[in-house]
Amino acid sequence: MTEYLDASDGLDRRVFVKGLGYVGIGLVLTLFGGCERFCEQIRNRPTRRRLRTGSAEVDAAVATYRKAVAAMKALPASDKRSWAAQAGIHGTVAGGFNLCQHGTDHFFSWHRAYLFYFEKICQELTGDRSFGLPYWNWNQNPAIHPEFTAAASALFHPRASTTVAGNPAFSNATLDTIFDDTNFFTFGSQIEGTPHNTAHVQIGMDMASGGSAVDPVFWAHHCMVDYCWAKWNIEMDNDNTNDSGWLGTSWDHFVDGQGDPVTVTAGATILMPLLGYQYESSAIGGAAARARMTTEELRRIETRLRAGIEVRFEITKRLLIAERATVGIARPFSTEALLPAQDLAPILDADKARERVFARVDFAQPPVANDFFVRVFVALPQAGPATPPDDPHYAGSFAFFGTQSEHHAAHPHKLDFLVNVTDTLRRLRHSGELAADKPFSLQLVAVPAAGELARPDAVLVLERLELVLSPVLVRARPR
Repeated sequence: MTEYLDASDGLDRRVFVKGLGYVGIGLVLTLFGGCERFCEQIRNRPTRRRLRTGSAEVDAAVATYRKAVAAMKALPASDKRSWAAQAGIHGTVAGGFNLCQHGTDHFFSWHRAYLFYFEKICQELTGDRSFGLPYWNWNQNPAIHPEFTAAASALFHPRASTTVAGNPAFSNATLDTIFDDTNFFTFGSQIEGTPHNTAHVQIGMDMASGGSAVDPVFWAHHCMVDYCWAKWNIEMDNDNTNDSGWLGTSWDHFVDGQGDPVTVTAGATILMPLLGYQYESSAIGGAAARARMTTEELRRIETRLRAGIEVRFEITKRLLIAERATVGIARPFSTEALLPAQDLAPILDADKARERVFARVDFAQPPVANDFFVRVFVALPQAGPATPPDDPHYAGSFAFFGTQSEHHAAHPHKLDFLVNVTDTLRRLRHSGELAADKPFSLQLVAVPAAGELARPDAVLVLERLELVLSPVLVRARPR
């Protein structure tokens, strides 16, 4: 499983993990607790459980988490394990984002490492080495767990909303479409832009800022984001990239349970859910909970994860719909383009089993306020905030996480969004509302998260709006 090189050079020695390259010995010892306990540590690794009421195991995990948060808040700010220091890795409410990865190919991997070492701090401060961070499955349990809303709890934090119920970003239909995507890069982009960003915006207040990690629910939310990756990758047999540049990207701003600095690579995060912790499986949309895996299944999965595949976001056709347009968020934006029939026909007639069609929406800068979601409609010029998401013209949604700020102008924001419009195009084509010889239109509709917009005068600068055709990657087969 893991091949060790000569470890005679003290603390600077490294381990070669086959398929991942060199990894610091500190990470391996953290994951495995030493070679002699390798198999035992893996078998008994912490379990991250789905937040819900009526479960003794979940109650115990929540109690430990509450104890850990209280202990971290009691540490001096100079301690890198303190609540303020750990939240500050992500960013601050006043200063915006800091070291977190958003709008990059390392959205999944960076946040997985962040969670992993935060969990180690919780284990150390509570003395419970079996503790696993609980995750908030907003698809199955849209309301925040009551422990996070109890005023006397260390997990309480002021929030604009304590539920995502009714938001289509967390519906079975939306998540099934996203989880059906077998491309690592486009899957990650959609998870980030839709359920991830939307939860931050919906909960609001500090959660909608770069300092979102000061809210204890941040960690439960990002545990769910990490579970989305683990479910897609491990339970559903989809492959990550094997790009050496991606695998070798490293970060050195995390600390372990003792507060000592660590260095971790993106490649090392791939195996963390198999070696360092595990998830209590639960349903996400139509993807059912999975039974506990056998040793043989885990060996097969580990082999597949270490190998990865060569993957990129390949575009075989792109059709420009609009560019350099100013969009006032208080009014729906509708744009129409008369596209050459020979170009539009392959898009409208795309074979779902072989190709996906995305609306790719690229903005020039973040908004001045991010208290809204953007819904995308096809061929519905009259679409507005009251148009329901079960309208046949509705394609999907996204949200901005982050706003314009001089404090973090250099921090990467996610300003390009992918919405899978394949099913919507097929549905409207079948009903006769779309044809290659007719003008094609798309609508962007800003929907307030809390009834009204904080800045109804705000505008968005649309850099580019296009349709792109991308081939479907074949789902991995057992090896």
